[in-house]
Amino acid sequence: MEFLRTHSVRILAALGALVPLLVARWPGIDWYGLAAVAGALLGAGEVAQRVENSKTREALHETSPHDELATIHMQLAEYEKAHAEAAER
Repeated sequence: MEFLRTHSVRILAALGALVPLLVARWPGIDWYGLAAVAGALLGAGEVAQRVENSKTREALHETSPHDELATIHMQLAEYEKAHAEAAER
């Protein structure tokens, strides 16, 4: 299952690339079957997009170690500004 989650878009792209090859190889292929395959690929593309969106959402909800550093930097900047104003007086 992890393999499908990791490589779902690549697998879908490979299957999507095979459809035109099937038509070129067998020009007498049943168009109803080809339409069903195309519809299934579109549905699978939607699922793959949702999987990728969920992975992006998970990654965005992780806290970054840079967030803490940015907070410390802001505090240091405020401290320096306050002390620079006091030194001018």
